[in-house]
Amino acid sequence: MLNIRSSSADAPSLGFTEAKRRKSERNLTWIRRHLKEGGQGALHLLLVGGTGVGDLRLRVAQSHLRHDMTPSHWSHVAILGKPDLENVESTRTFEIALEPPGGFGFPAPTNGVQRGRLEAYADRKRFPNLALIGLPLKRSLVEEAIQRFQRQRSVLDANELLLSWLAFLWGVGRAGNPLLSGSGTPSAAFVEVVLGAVGYELTPGLESRASCPEAIWQAARWWHEFYTERETRPLTGIYTTEHYLVG
Repeated sequence: MLNIRSSSADAPSLGFTEAKRRKSERNLTWIRRHLKEGGQGALHLLLVGGTGVGDLRLRVAQSHLRHDMTPSHWSHVAILGKPDLENVESTRTFEIALEPPGGFGFPAPTNGVQRGRLEAYADRKRFPNLALIGLPLKRSLVEEAIQRFQRQRSVLDANELLLSWLAFLWGVGRAGNPLLSGSGTPSAAFVEVVLGAVGYELTPGLESRASCPEAIWQAARWWHEFYTERETRPLTGIYTTEHYLVG
């Protein structure tokens, strides 16, 4: 059983709302439109929910965080660099993916952190669920924290998380759901620690090293009162969810 607190809010945040795609709108077109509307200077997280085997196993694994035990909509989270609205596919991502397009290489020197491009999430069928979450933080400070994270495995050994989650996804031996032993998904734990280093508590209901995309989703949807009470701007943004594992 996960040690997770529920928000006391009676209604979801008015600052984090659904924004359905326009007819036949592609992922990058949807992202570009909302990055433009949200301001090019803002810092954003990108949540995605995939349909690959690994994504589906991740989504089911996070059902323990949901009161109805249904699978999560989400399988991954990345920090976006400064948006390139002319060529949005070239916008940089900072992340720790379990299925990186170029492979893992030797992840030890960077503590597992990968620098990718937004084009990796262009396929609407592969990634039908999208969310952009705005953060009240300076991008320069966050990118400095990312640099420190790569050199500080003593704070969080993301490579250990990678191995734990890959064993679970691949069904190796008796590997169980890492969340149940307090090991968050590499992508979310990385984001959590980086934002915590600049003074922002991303998932008030869950211990940072046990973070996962579902916990970030719940923070954006339900923990707005927590931030308001602490005179901190809550998470804001938009989302679209087209793919459900349970109707």
